[in-house]
Formats: sequence, C-alpha cells, structure tokens
Amino acid sequence: MYSIFTMTRMHNKSIYFKPTLRFGLPQSKALCAVVRICGEFCLIRNIFYRWLLPILLSRACESRIPRSGDAGARVNCFVVSLDTNGEPFFIATAYEANVLSGLRWDGRSYSDEHSVSLEDIGDYELRITHYYGLATVTYDSIFDFAFHHVSRLEYLKISVVRYIEATHKYFFNKRKLVTKKRMELLEFMMNDQLDREHNGIGIIDLMTKLYSTNWVLHPSADEQQQKLELYLDSLVESGELNNLNHEYVVTGKAISTLERYEEEERRHSEAVKLQRKMVSLTILLVFMAMVQAGLIKLPPLLDFSSWGSSTDSHNNQIQPTQNPRG
Repeated sequence: MYSIFTMTRMHNKSIYFKPTLRFGLPQSKALCAVVRICGEFCLIRNIFYRWLLPILLSRACESRIPRSGDAGARVNCFVVSLDTNGEPFFIATAYEANVLSGLRWDGRSYSDEHSVSLEDIGDYELRITHYYGLATVTYDSIFDFAFHHVSRLEYLKISVVRYIEATHKYFFNKRKLVTKKRMELLEFMMNDQLDREHNGIGIIDLMTKLYSTNWVLHPSADEQQQKLELYLDSLVESGELNNLNHEYVVTGKAISTLERYEEEERRHSEAVKLQRKMVSLTILLVFMAMVQAGLIKLPPLLDFSSWGSSTDSHNNQIQPTQNPRG
C-alpha cells in the first residue's frame, strides 16, 4: 500500500506526517498515469499558447469593428477573450512574458485593466473570434484554431462561398429587374401579409422580398423602387391597399378584386381556346372545299383499279383450250 502524507508543524516544535489518502498499487499507477497525461496535455497546450497567442494579439481588433461595406470587407483581425460559466470575464489586448494583459468585464463593459498568466488560462473558457472580411469565425480552443490556422479549411470554405456569392451578384446585376403586374403584386402582398404577424410592410422590405437583398446594389435599383411605389400608390387609390405610417396594408377589398380578376382571366382563357378551335375548324373546311373543287389533288389512299385489271388478266390466262373434233 502507498500513502499520501501531509506535513504539519505543531507549535513550532516538531514535524510529523499525517496520512490523508491510501491507494493500492493498481490505483496508484492509474492515478500516476492520469496525472502524467494531464501534465503532458497542459505542457502541449502551453506550447500552443506561446506559439499562437503572439500571432493573434499582433492583429488584435480595435474597439469598433466595421461589419459592412468596403471597410468591413477589409477587416482581418482577432479577438481573444476568456469567459467563466458562460459569462464574459476578460478580453486580451497584448501578450508578453507568458502573461495576457487586457480589460476585465465590470458588468456592463470591458473597462478594468487586468492580466491573466499563461498557467491560469485553462481555468477559463477561451474563445477566439476571427473577423475575416464580412465573415466571422469563432474557435473554442487553441487546438481548434491551430488546426484551421494550418489547414486553412475554414478559410477555403469562406473563399468558395464568396466566389459563389460574387458570381450570383454579377449575373443578378446583369439581369433586368422585372416589376410584377398589378394583380400579381397585390396577390403577393396579400399572401405575405397572411404569413406575418405585423400587417404593414415598408417599401424597402417589400423590395427585399421581391428581389432579395441584392437589389440594393443593382444599377437600376432606384428606378425600380420608384416604379414599385407608383404601383402601390395606384392600389391605394383604388382601395386595395392602405398607406399607414409609410407602410402598406392589404384591405378586404383586395380579395374581391383578385377573385374578379381570376374570373375574368378564366373567361379570357376559355375565349382564346374557343377562338383557336374555330380557326382550326375554318382552315380544315377551306381545305376540304379546295380538294372537292379540284384545286388540290391528293394521292388516293387505296387504289382498287389496278387490282381489278390484274384479276382480269389472270382469268384470261387460265381459260381452258378446246380440242377440235373430227
């Protein structure tokens, strides 16, 4: 049996050893193995800290990070922070002599100066946030960041997505923005209003739902917005829409208007189909009249005249011969 002792001094006179835990041989070996693995893990983790933390904090983000436009597209910086129990605790701004220095969370913002030693980082939840252009990548450990820092897999995915978005944006800008017809626009707005909790919708939100967010950078965006506003104003004047605080709300009259429009469209479709059938029948009658008048000659489908002549010739060949008497 092996024992773990604690050393105690009594009244500054004598020293004795007090056993606190006792382990058998197998348990002690297992404990030693766990301690050794934990020690090796911490050693490796500290090596990664010494390697990567200077790289991260050399490109630390400023207090304000633009997340849109050309300024946001040029951003390439890191935020190294420590949390405790899911709550913010510390944000690092510099690394020197195995010590992180930065600002501590005071309940409202990071304002109090504070420092954390390299050995104490493991007591907190490390979070590394990379603001890479308009993309944001978050790592929850130093090993996670090290893997992607070396392999570049995460950034390869971002590059592929950016290429696809740029290609889509290019062809979208080349395409003309087509305005929906008056009744199609009214039907779209009515269905959209039924799917929303808030009835009203502004012109910007409506443009986004019709053409996606890419419409903002389209060359004819302003022209298309003005054209859509004219359509909406005409629907307001006819009573299908109400304009309340610069938001358009579909009224009950829109249902009867759409039903009447659909009925008219059905009748129009049936009338067009009937006209097409009448035209086809007229063409057929004219063609038959021309054939009967002899203006158009058609080859016979079945010719029985040649069949009759061939039968007569065959009968003549098989007539019996008469022998003369005498």
